[in-house]
Amino acid sequence: MGIFNLLNTAADFTSVAVDKIGTSGLNWIGKIVQWLIEGVGIVGLGVIVFTILLKTIVLPLDIYSRVKTKKQSLMMKKMRPQMEKLQKQYANDKQMYSQKVMELQKQHGYSMLGACLPMIISLVIFMVVFSAFSTYSQYANLSTYNDMVDAYNASVQTYVRTDENPDGFLIADTDPTIEGIQYHVNYEAFANYYPDHKAEDAAALPEDFLTRGEDESKGENDPSPRVIVMDFVRLNARSAAAAYYKSHRTTFIWVGNIWYPDSMLNKEVPNFSKFSSAVARAVGSGVDASYETSYNEVTHDLGSQKKTYNGYFVLIVLAIGLMLLQQFIMMRSQKDANELSSVDGSGAKTNKWMMIMMPIIYGIFSFFYSAAFSIYMITNTLYGLITTLIINKVMDVSFAKHADDESYWNKSKRTPKRKRLK
Repeated sequence: MGIFNLLNTAADFTSVAVDKIGTSGLNWIGKIVQWLIEGVGIVGLGVIVFTILLKTIVLPLDIYSRVKTKKQSLMMKKMRPQMEKLQKQYANDKQMYSQKVMELQKQHGYSMLGACLPMIISLVIFMVVFSAFSTYSQYANLSTYNDMVDAYNASVQTYVRTDENPDGFLIADTDPTIEGIQYHVNYEAFANYYPDHKAEDAAALPEDFLTRGEDESKGENDPSPRVIVMDFVRLNARSAAAAYYKSHRTTFIWVGNIWYPDSMLNKEVPNFSKFSSAVARAVGSGVDASYETSYNEVTHDLGSQKKTYNGYFVLIVLAIGLMLLQQFIMMRSQKDANELSSVDGSGAKTNKWMMIMMPIIYGIFSFFYSAAFSIYMITNTLYGLITTLIINKVMDVSFAKHADDESYWNKSKRTPKRKRLK
């Protein structure tokens, strides 16, 4: 029986079996996010369900904030004639105008604090959960790769001789001077095994295969035993990793890989540099450059996916467009407050710039975050648009009934209830 040391250096280990990339794990919020999204079964649909649930949880705060904002906007509309007089009277004195406006607002019971506080609480919840969602996205992306590594190594393991697999031709061994596992080859077992297992994937076995030495030629026309064995094991392991990826693709309609942006600037399976950036938070300290060889090996048979656009900017454009529409509706509902917030109208101009800048900022995020993030933002914005339109309509009807009731708009004018005498 010819025994040959397949791996004689630590670096050779990654040529046959590769290491998984360790993760920093998920916190309890991240685990809830994972449970919700993966529990649905389809990742894209899971992101939508997760977003709707989150928005529904904070909906009471949103309703309270929007009702207060709408009421304050209507109060500002009722004060408009007086505030326009103040604008003309103090056109050249911004400080005095601001002071008089505050006095007038106080007189009419106008205050934005009640509307802002629930909004701030809702925003804090949003940021905390979104951070967990972002980490989960990177964790899921890395998990897919690690599962491919498992498939790759499992393929290698099928050729390792054990009691359960006596036909294996790789004999595992350990050596304290070498990091990892050494594999030796039983040439006779390999010669018997090879013809029945994808012979088309490697060079045919030469007649003198069993008698060759380690130092013989390694040319393509006269491959040595090491080259033949290594090629055979690699080819099958690469195929197994690629098969796993193709059977577990996380697609969303036209998007090839939901964990990367819906963009022609990204490929469905990126190069190592983009992959390491995309999973940095899941790893914690970032992905060491030493994993690049392993990454290229595991993704070797995904050549077409490495050349395929991951998307066509559709989700990014939708996210920006819907955000602009939401900002426009909010600006319209607060038109009076925006126009009268400053004596020279600069406040309204600032808010218009904000209406433009916010969608652009989210659009930039969409270029760097995943398609899952874009789906999250689109669902979040659509939910907000629908609830805003419903709330505004209900409030318009409700407030119209109290249009002439000054005590409804100004608490200071309400008649205090008399205490009963005992």
